Amino acid sequence: MSHDEGSSAGSLSTIHGIRVLYLHGSPYEIGKQHGAYLASHISALVPQALDAAAAVIAKTIGVPYHRAQELMRAGRDAARSFIPQEFLLEMQGIADGMNQAGYPMDLEDILLWNSMYDLWCLYAHPDYSDPSDPEEEKGKIVSAGCSSFSAWGDAVVGDALIHGKNMDNLNLPGILEGRILAVVDPEVGHRHAFVTHPGMVGIDGGMNVAGVSMMTQYNAMIDETMRGCGIGIHTRLLLTHSSSIKDAIGSLGGHPHCTGIAFHVADSNANRAAIVNAAATTFAVRHPTSNILFTSNHSNCYPGWYGYEGDNAVRNQQKVYALTDVSSIEAWQTSLRDPDNIWVPASSRFQRYEELAAEYAGKITPDTAQDILSDRFDPYTGKTRDARQPSISNNILATICALYPDDTYKEDDPERSFDAHVANLWSMVMVPKTGDFWLAIQDFPAQYGGYEHFNLRTIFKRLE
Repeated sequence: MSHDEGSSAGSLSTIHGIRVLYLHGSPYEIGKQHGAYLASHISALVPQALDAAAAVIAKTIGVPYHRAQELMRAGRDAARSFIPQEFLLEMQGIADGMNQAGYPMDLEDILLWNSMYDLWCLYAHPDYSDPSDPEEEKGKIVSAGCSSFSAWGDAVVGDALIHGKNMDNLNLPGILEGRILAVVDPEVGHRHAFVTHPGMVGIDGGMNVAGVSMMTQYNAMIDETMRGCGIGIHTRLLLTHSSSIKDAIGSLGGHPHCTGIAFHVADSNANRAAIVNAAATTFAVRHPTSNILFTSNHSNCYPGWYGYEGDNAVRNQQKVYALTDVSSIEAWQTSLRDPDNIWVPASSRFQRYEELAAEYAGKITPDTAQDILSDRFDPYTGKTRDARQPSISNNILATICALYPDDTYKEDDPERSFDAHVANLWSMVMVPKTGDFWLAIQDFPAQYGGYEHFNLRTIFKRLE
């Protein structure tokens, strides 16, 4: 470990070539340390990434660039009153820490930055156009990604639950350089770890020392809003305050949601896991029927499918993903497989996880979990995608280890453009019971840079 900066109230270190930000104390103190240690990084990253996000939204929903910026600010303002006080204090601390370090930043920009991924999900929503109109290009989902699995009991080698996740997203300017591992020792709540960007209180997953882990996937629903808690807020609420899967599901059900997200939660002490599909008006929980559970970006909360009983969340999703027929399980599955459907996000990955679950049952270890998350076989075409060859579309050669084609986005004032594409931004395998995790974060797709091993308890001991 080489220390770049450090103090009794936190530190910024480099471990295995990965930046690790250690934060300790009250919510405000945690934010202030974050802002102070990463002031220069936040100051450089936030303006360029927010401008780039506006360019993505503008192209996605077919509005002028300045209108996309207005929509982003309106979304931030709508979400503000739903952010729990502890995280408002943390964001205020980030802004204050930056200002004291000599890098001017106000709370409004930090709030907007922390709304970015939620805004992105909301405005990728194709209800902004008519997907049945072949001449209409607005509203195309930007290659939605992310997938995860968990395994325990007789599915794994040993007795510890294993939880893996690929986080897929665009390589906007500054994003790849801005990937960091945060480890937090809160004054109230559990110590926990998660991946984030400088200036963000959280993104979408991690684990805590109580043995609870969680990961998320974008799972669009027709009823979406910014009047609720975003992905990063739900992540931090759950990791900070949940000691069991019951707590985790209760946390997700106890706060309003913005966009459709599938939350994959696991409890290593109880050897239990579940998928919570939640949006503005939807809350459905899918419990496992075996000792392996997996999910991707389309809802699988269809009564009778994989043992699920409850409200049919797929009906809420039909229009979003332009599914032709969801009147039965068979019709729904046929609609998901349509190779000409540019809206449905890689439903083939769910089938591939199904195949890998059968292949690896009883043999899953942290190493084989990394192999699963690095898989490039597309069961729909029967082909393996070459390592550096992008998929053809959302539904053709879009594999668990994702790599999509470049797209071009344009910014205004100054006028410029940039190319970006979706791939695995980071990949993580966790064994929450022992505190061990393996993180890939140094390439794009992240797996190509290799997985580095950490132990959450050891990190805290070193930093103390």
